[in-house]
Amino acid sequence: MNGNIGQSLRPLDLHIPLVCESAETSQRNEVINMPDMSLLTHFMVHVSGRMALHPQRKLIWQRVIPTMAAEQEYLMHLLLALAGTHALCEADSPDTNLLNSKFDQTIPEAESFSDYHRILDHHQKGLEGFRHALPEATASTAEYIFCGSILIVAFSFASLRIRALGDKGIGFHNGDSAGEPWIDWLHLVRGLGALVGEHYIALRTSRLRTLMDHPHANEHWKDFSATSPTRVFPRLRHASPQFVRFSQGAAQQISLLRDFANTLTQDFGINMEDTPSPDSYGSPNLQTIPELLREQVSTLDRLEEMYMRTLYVFQFSTSERDSSASVDIQTDLEDAAVLSWPLIISNTFILSLQQGQDVGMFGGFSYVILAHFYVILLLFEDLWYLRGAFPREIQNVHRLVEKLGDGTLMSLMEWPMAMQGE
Repeated sequence: MNGNIGQSLRPLDLHIPLVCESAETSQRNEVINMPDMSLLTHFMVHVSGRMALHPQRKLIWQRVIPTMAAEQEYLMHLLLALAGTHALCEADSPDTNLLNSKFDQTIPEAESFSDYHRILDHHQKGLEGFRHALPEATASTAEYIFCGSILIVAFSFASLRIRALGDKGIGFHNGDSAGEPWIDWLHLVRGLGALVGEHYIALRTSRLRTLMDHPHANEHWKDFSATSPTRVFPRLRHASPQFVRFSQGAAQQISLLRDFANTLTQDFGINMEDTPSPDSYGSPNLQTIPELLREQVSTLDRLEEMYMRTLYVFQFSTSERDSSASVDIQTDLEDAAVLSWPLIISNTFILSLQQGQDVGMFGGFSYVILAHFYVILLLFEDLWYLRGAFPREIQNVHRLVEKLGDGTLMSLMEWPMAMQGE
C-alpha cells in the first residue's frame, strides 16, 4: 500500500520553459539550512512583534525589516543573530515556545556555547557585509544601511543579556576584567546617528521612515519645572512602582551629580575656561583633567535632557491605547527617544570609561554618570532586549566605584542601586 502511494508522488508538470543544464544542476544541489530557517521562523513568530511598543513601529519590525533582510544577505545575517539572541535569552520564558530544541537551557554547556557561536557567526558576517556597504552608501542604499544599523543597535543592547547568562552558569566573562562593566557595546551603537544625518532626506521617504518619528523628542519639558522631590503624577498610580521611584528621585540626582562636578572643579583648582594643561589622568594621551571634566559636565546636560523628557511624559494624561498603564507609559517614552542616549554622548566621554587599575576619581565619576543613564533602561520592562541586563551592569559599576573608596562617589550610586532593586 505504502509503495503504491510513493510511486504516485511525482512532480507536477507545470509546462515551465526548461532552464539550462548547469542551472538545473545547481538548483538540485541546493540544501535548505534548517537551523537558519528555524531562526528565521523564530524571528517572525516570537521576536518581530516584541521589538517595539508603538503599534506602527511593531509593523515595521514584523513586515518591512524581514522583507529588506530577504533583499540583502548581510541584513539577513544580522536578523538571524538577533533571533538567536532572543532564543538564547528567552528560553525559559512562558511566552516563547522555542522552535529549535537546541536553545533549551537544560542542555549541556558545550551545546550552549555551540548555539552562542552560531549566533556570533551570523553577527560577524552581518557586520562584515555592513562594513562593505557603508563606503558605497547612496540615497538609494541608505535605507538598507539604516536597517542594518537598527539591527546592530538592537543586538548591542541584547548582547548584555547574553553576557548576563554567566550568572546562570553558562560562563561568559569579561576577559581579564570579569565583574567589571561592559563598554564595548556602546561603540557598536554610535554609528546610527551619523548615518541618519547624512541621508536624512532619503530616509524620511524610505520604508523605515516610521522609525524616525519621535513626537515627544523635543524640549517641551523646559516649560515644566521639575521639583525635588517630584510629586506623584496621577498617571503613575496604576503603573509599575519603578516609575514612581524614578519620578521622585530623578531631579535630585541631577542636582547631586552637578554638585559633585562643581566640587571636583574647586578641589582641583580647575578653570574650565583655561587652555588644558599637559597633565593627563588615567591612560596616557587619553585626555587632560579639564578636558575630561568638560565632557562630564556636557554629558550631564545630556542626562538631564533624557531625565526631564521622561518626567515630562509622566505628566501626560492616560492615553486611549488598549494597553496597561505601564506599557502605555513605555510607549510614550519610546516616542520621546530616551533610548537614543548612547547616540548623543561623546566618544571622548566613552574613552574615559577605563577598565582595570587605571580607574581613578574622574574615571569613577564617568562610570557613575553611565549608571544613571542605565537607570533609564530599567524603565522599559516590556522590551526583551533591555530586560534583565542593566541591573547587573549597575551592580558592576557599584563594585568598581566601591574599590575607589570615595564616600561621595559611593553615595551617588545609592539611587541607581535602589532603582535596580537588588
